[in-house]
Amino acid sequence: MPYDLEKYRDKREKVLGVRRKGLSFGVWASLVAAVFILSLGSLVVPKSIAYLTTRNLDDAIFKLQGDSVWPRDTIVNMMALEGVKVALMDKGGARMVVTFDRLATDTADIMAAFREKGANVVMLNRVNHRQRVSTEKEEAEFEAL
Repeated sequence: MPYDLEKYRDKREKVLGVRRKGLSFGVWASLVAAVFILSLGSLVVPKSIAYLTTRNLDDAIFKLQGDSVWPRDTIVNMMALEGVKVALMDKGGARMVVTFDRLATDTADIMAAFREKGANVVMLNRVNHRQRVSTEKEEAEFEAL
């Protein structure tokens, strides 16, 4: 009858003083690596998603010639254009900011839509959407002081 190593393993380890308690180095290393990767992922992933959703967006700022205020139906008309994500008025209602996807439309298409409605419009500025949002945040912090 052959000697069974597994049958007397516990007795052998007790006599030799081998202790098996706690987690092995491989398990600890895996846990630390997982925590490290998850914590970095929680910092990087939201910013990456925000970048990917706004990378093709531009903002164009328009003003009616003269001192008139934009009609309210103009916003609805702008939102109906293909590629336009957001159209909003500034505080005084004198300027309109149109956020659009530059892959789907361009400022020439938006200006053509204004001309169709009979509005005499001047484009003041065209800027990247993220740049305009960061500028607005800086201005809000400056005004809060």
